Amino acid sequence: MLLNRNFSLPLSVGGVSMRRFILIFIICACVAKGVSAQVLSDYLSAAHGGNTTAQFNAAQCYRYGWGTAINPTEWLHFMRLAAEGGEPRAQHILAEHFRPFAPDIAAYWSGEGAPAADYHYHTYDDGCYYGEMLGGVRDGYGSFAWDSGVYYIGEWENGERYGIGATHFDNQILYGNLSNGQMEGYGAIVVTAEGCWLQGAEGSTRFVGYFEGGVPNGIGTLYNSLGEVTYYGNFKNGVPTDPYPTTERYSLYRWEVEELPNGDSWEGELFDGVRHGFGTYRWADGSWWRGYWYEGLREGEGLFVRSDGAMMRGTWENGELRIEN
Repeated sequence: MLLNRNFSLPLSVGGVSMRRFILIFIICACVAKGVSAQVLSDYLSAAHGGNTTAQFNAAQCYRYGWGTAINPTEWLHFMRLAAEGGEPRAQHILAEHFRPFAPDIAAYWSGEGAPAADYHYHTYDDGCYYGEMLGGVRDGYGSFAWDSGVYYIGEWENGERYGIGATHFDNQILYGNLSNGQMEGYGAIVVTAEGCWLQGAEGSTRFVGYFEGGVPNGIGTLYNSLGEVTYYGNFKNGVPTDPYPTTERYSLYRWEVEELPNGDSWEGELFDGVRHGFGTYRWADGSWWRGYWYEGLREGEGLFVRSDGAMMRGTWENGELRIEN
């Protein structure tokens, strides 16, 4: 397309000269920014006094950067307070926010269906919990959503994360057995953002293997964002001890994401095109199972989460459930 060399800005807008129009626009923008900051201050004052409308408005300011910098921790904190106070707009926003990764909390705020039996909602200074409790303490199955954005779903004992579960951070998911809040034994890390997460393993985004003291120790496998094996070997204190990347070919092993025709999906390890290793299977209704597979069948321990958030830990043999907790 040829440009018109005679193109120029209009001399006036609505009878106002262009120069004056631009000046007015800049002044209004600056005033609006100052007013927004003052309004946020007023919102916060009322929000701390328990006003749910002010809590909702303060959350929106932190969410979109109105009169302040965007702050994910603050927007979740004030949105949660507003929702707990009965603000329907806040409840709807929280339900949509948690739906992709916390179906139980999403179902609680949306009111979709009956809550899971013996599940309770409890609020804390730094977040909220939805699940089983014993003597007023988190114990059994449940989910905790911190205002910082960290989310955990799995087993609890005496108020602490203990047993099988998944912890979601901003850029990664950790799955496996927890003891005193640290990963122990066989587990996996799935990175959900670009960049390296492991020293000495640039370009790798998936880890499946053994943990000790919360970091990879022992045998493990690394995959890149294309699903290719980048390393298979030993780790010590979270660092590969063999040459990285591996020089051997493991082309039959891959990490894949599959969308199935029936609306279900799968993400995890394949061997020669068959599910083999760690993976997550999601049903179209929102329920999911995360655990281990052997030659296409579920094998070993796994965590099943229904669409309403109810959980079950199971041990599988040849694709059949043998033990339920």
